[in-house]
Amino acid sequence: MAPSARGGVGWRGVLAIVFASLTLLGQGERSRVDPRFRTPSSALLTYWEALREGDADAVQDCFITGRRDLPMPGALWFMPPTDDLWLTAFRSLPVTGGRVMVRYEVHFRPRGSRDERMFESGSELVRSRGEWRIAQPLGEASLPEWKPEPTPVDI
Repeated sequence: MAPSARGGVGWRGVLAIVFASLTLLGQGERSRVDPRFRTPSSALLTYWEALREGDADAVQDCFITGRRDLPMPGALWFMPPTDDLWLTAFRSLPVTGGRVMVRYEVHFRPRGSRDERMFESGSELVRSRGEWRIAQPLGEASLPEWKPEPTPVDI
């Protein structure tokens, strides 16, 4: 009488499968999340700091796709040179699991002035690979009225 064929995998087969599975763990590329883009608020602050500093490359990094309508490096941004810049009054509306619309206030202090200025702005942000990036601004920001600070040459 011939031995009957056994169904299933024996303990050696299970051991081989477990060993093969363990050797494959950790083989993918490591995911590194840039701390500047961990949250929507940190991504927006990074964007505004890059504008304040006139860093066009850092501004580009803040967007999910490249923007062609950004000023060239060295071009005048709409904001005057500032000593301080901070964001407040975040109001967010989740659209989907990885997309959010945010309205916020941009506060700044022009260089050499004690006066604080503020305007409202908004953006749509998208999460991709654990990082939040700006998909698009929400319409036109209510830009501050331009009040240049008098300099010694103007006085």
